[in-house]
Amino acid sequence: MNNEREQLISVLSGSIEALAATLPANTEAVLHDLTRPEASVISIVNGHVSGRKKGDALLAGPEEDDGFLGLLDEPKEGLSYQVFSGYFSTTAAGKKLSSSSTIYYDANGRPVVAFCVNVDTEVAMRLKRDLDYLMSIPGMTETPETSPSALTEASVEELLSSLRPTGSESTKEFRLRAVKEAHAMGMFKIKGSVNQMAKVLGVTRYTIYNYLEKISEKE
Repeated sequence: MNNEREQLISVLSGSIEALAATLPANTEAVLHDLTRPEASVISIVNGHVSGRKKGDALLAGPEEDDGFLGLLDEPKEGLSYQVFSGYFSTTAAGKKLSSSSTIYYDANGRPVVAFCVNVDTEVAMRLKRDLDYLMSIPGMTETPETSPSALTEASVEELLSSLRPTGSESTKEFRLRAVKEAHAMGMFKIKGSVNQMAKVLGVTRYTIYNYLEKISEKE
């Protein structure tokens, strides 16, 4: 069983490394060693989505994770994997995620490895709500005020309104925290978002790029 598990982990570790360079910030990918539930997380991309890190326990993940129903099944010889998709799970912080999981089994039908993907859809849902609201206004047409960049600015302002500066926080520290939150939400995947963030924060876009570089160095 160890050899089968190690081979699976080796193959899937390569896949998760490739995903690290391409997944948007609101999408998490996790590789679990199910034979070590107390420290199952072998590798994780965008762990901020669920608040996890490498070495965390299996039970530290989102609640109501239907993907792990495969762990309750009786061992079935000849079953190599099962895919569980199209379900929602909830993080400890109450964040709702769109999730899918693949459970891999050894030759005896025992679960040994899991590959899971969790997507935080709140950013997209917020933008959809903004767009639905604007489109519901009679006579509203596509203008600079209702373009995607305008929606991004509204989203940036909404984000900043939810982030109150602390008493010990400098202006620069607050701006960096705001950019970090926007980055974690995937906001910078939207065209024009850097310029909108710079405008709302009162800095140049080069300052935003500098903040993003600092954030990337710490990830």
